[in-house]
Amino acid sequence: PISRSGVLQPGASGLERVRRTSRLLGWFVLTLALPFQAAAQNALPSATGADDVRVPRSAAPGSDLDRLVAHALAENPGILAARDWVEAARAGIGPAAVLPDPMLGIGITNFPQTEPGFSDFMTMKMVGIGQTLPFPGKLDLRRRVAEAELAAVDARLAATRLEVEKEVKRAYYELVFNDRALEVLRNNETLLTNFIRVTEARYGVGTGGHQDVLKARVEVGRLAEEAARLTEQRGAALARLNAVLNRPSETRVVAPAVPERLARAAVGEGATEIHFASAALGARALGSPLPPLSELQEQAILNSPEIREHEAMIAGQAARLELAGKAHLPDFDLSLQYGQRADRPDMISAMVSVPIPIHKGNKQDLEVKEAQARLSAHQAEHHEKANALRARVAELYAGLDRDRAQLGLFVKSIIPQGRGSLESATAGFQVGRIDFLTLLDNQATLYNYETQYFRSLTSFAQGLAELERAVGKEIL
Repeated sequence: PISRSGVLQPGASGLERVRRTSRLLGWFVLTLALPFQAAAQNALPSATGADDVRVPRSAAPGSDLDRLVAHALAENPGILAARDWVEAARAGIGPAAVLPDPMLGIGITNFPQTEPGFSDFMTMKMVGIGQTLPFPGKLDLRRRVAEAELAAVDARLAATRLEVEKEVKRAYYELVFNDRALEVLRNNETLLTNFIRVTEARYGVGTGGHQDVLKARVEVGRLAEEAARLTEQRGAALARLNAVLNRPSETRVVAPAVPERLARAAVGEGATEIHFASAALGARALGSPLPPLSELQEQAILNSPEIREHEAMIAGQAARLELAGKAHLPDFDLSLQYGQRADRPDMISAMVSVPIPIHKGNKQDLEVKEAQARLSAHQAEHHEKANALRARVAELYAGLDRDRAQLGLFVKSIIPQGRGSLESATAGFQVGRIDFLTLLDNQATLYNYETQYFRSLTSFAQGLAELERAVGKEIL
């Protein structure tokens, strides 16, 4: 029908066509949305546990990371420098226990300034040899000091190797997070792009508002900004990884993935059993694959290269203290000389010289006091280091428990509920019971949950790398 103003007015058949078009568009939304929801579900675990944690088929879980760690241990400049320091310290042990070089002397005595010169019966041509003999025990103490220095730098090498391995893993797992977050983001961006097409189509037939189109485009722009941020973070993580590997910053790492054994440990069957101890203690996932905390703390004290380094420094300083206590005891200078005279019998001379410690109170005693203070300082630092190490292990252990609890909550309830909420919102939008802004809010919420899941998963892997660094060996 035509109104008096000449504007087309929909009659009963026109309204029916609009409703039919709206329903078709709604089904189009469902048709577009469900495949992308399914794609996201394939990348995330369901409530059944870690069996659903998937990595790209092109990635062999763990093998690429193992190769990167091996490369870093062979090529990292810090490790190469630490090895050279070990060789330098090893070369210094032998000289520390060797006697000083003997002294050879040649001379002339009683040489007259006038005739007969060398023929004078008082003139004697001399040749002699001398040797310094340290007081018994001093050479052995010097050797012990050198051996302790070797033990200290050897422990420092072990610490450097562990630190390099940890840094490789941390940077690698950061790449994993960025790749997974970008994958989730791309899925959501594609879904939003299709939502825009639907809202534009609805707006074209008069069943949707222009603000829906604008809101969807703003959300796509926000995702593009987030993608740029994640890409920048990935570049920084890649540069850090390549720096540790001693290779160009742009060298690619293809399809990084969390090793399957770690994924199963992070999201095992027990992770879906969340135990709320109290409001103060919060939630904790049952069935932890980690050894007890006390056992890890004990292993850390036994295996930590930093603890071994401090122990070596204590042993070396104890030897220095004992050596300082012997400093006032005399070293012996022995010499033997042979003298030849013209027309006279040749002569032999021998001599023993010792220093007189007349400044013992102002020199040797103060050296003993200094050595004792240094030993006490090393012992206190060793005690402080052990306490700090136990606290660090406990802190990392709690962080891993937190990550497992979060992953369990994501797997058990948060992500399934988020998916269900989005599916319900999509269905409601199809029949006109839910507006487009609510649909976008549900989609954004699920995107945040999926991103947080991968953040917690890689945080668990990074925390485990930190814990293994502190304990000094692999745990899982």
